[in-house]
Amino acid sequence: MTTYTRLPTGHTPSPQNAPRGDGEHCDPGTPATPADQPKDPGCDCADYPVSKPPVLKEPDKCEESDCNCPKPPTSTISCLDKLIAQQAKEISEADRAKLFKADLEALLVKTKAATIDYTQDKYNKLVNDWVRLDALIAELIRKLVCAVPCWKCLIECYVCPLLYEIRYREQLLYGDGTQYSTVGSLYDQRYWHDRNRDMKRRALDRIKAVLAAWEKPAQTIEKTLTDNEKLIADAGKLLATNATSAVYDVFLRLVPLHLAIAPPASLGKVTRISSEYTEICECDEGYPDDCCGPDLGVTTLRQRLIGPQPYLILPGDYYKVICCITEKRYLPAKDAWSAAESMFESVDAQIKTYQKDIDDKLNALEKSVKAALPPDCKILETPQQDPTAS
Repeated sequence: MTTYTRLPTGHTPSPQNAPRGDGEHCDPGTPATPADQPKDPGCDCADYPVSKPPVLKEPDKCEESDCNCPKPPTSTISCLDKLIAQQAKEISEADRAKLFKADLEALLVKTKAATIDYTQDKYNKLVNDWVRLDALIAELIRKLVCAVPCWKCLIECYVCPLLYEIRYREQLLYGDGTQYSTVGSLYDQRYWHDRNRDMKRRALDRIKAVLAAWEKPAQTIEKTLTDNEKLIADAGKLLATNATSAVYDVFLRLVPLHLAIAPPASLGKVTRISSEYTEICECDEGYPDDCCGPDLGVTTLRQRLIGPQPYLILPGDYYKVICCITEKRYLPAKDAWSAAESMFESVDAQIKTYQKDIDDKLNALEKSVKAALPPDCKILETPQQDPTAS
């Protein structure tokens, strides 16, 4: 089990409901610090990051001989090989561009269908249902933390360590995203591009998953509300028989799903769930990128347990969200991945060309030398310098 220097914070009762566990003073009321809700739709995005590959330094060449050797060809690699590699790169990029154009056309069709379904009346109903469930969840939490005063320690001791183990292994696999800045060989350069395209692919996949979650916001949110209502009922039944087993369902499933589909707090619907019920497993950190509203960055493992979710924005803001994600993140991420893939293929082709060239030259060495040998040594003699020459 991995040891982390950051210790669990434990459960600290909030001022409005302290103390806990004695059956009294358990009414949460309005939390002083409500749990986080999704951001307002926007499009104040920083530029999408661009990777700068390290430049491969040319190997040192042997110094010229004292002999009067004939000049070798200026290039040992055929110019045709380079042209073929360049054409292959351009064809590969063109093929990917066709695929992404098809993706955008499909997205447009789905977006138009979603706007027909996500009406103001539908929005109003979903918001009212969310507010109703918000009160039920707050009441369920009040009963649960009174029945299980060690609820947070249960999570810190039995859930967080497992998440930290996953996080530790991901860090071993991917590191922190920092790439080395110098390379000493084409193989080093190819590995750099392999790592780079993998990072770009994972970033693109995250963005595509968010876009997919927003394809049918009304239907998805409605289903989540229905599922959450069942979770509330099931957890309520467990309170009388096995309250500790409800802790995971409530704090790792129900609360995250409920808050993930919440309307932005700026719309006046502030959750009654205190932030202390979401500030758990704090070593499980993410790197949010929510300039468009939805988080497109590296999410926490807890977020990945429920997956990306659409949330209750005003119907008139739907196109704003989709267009911002597409313009500011999806297309740049697609271009970054496509460029990374092409650069990897280009360096890989270079390696194969050099490998073949080495093998061909070794196999033909004797024949090439014997074909080029002069009939006598006169042409290899170093010309004598004119002593009068300045």
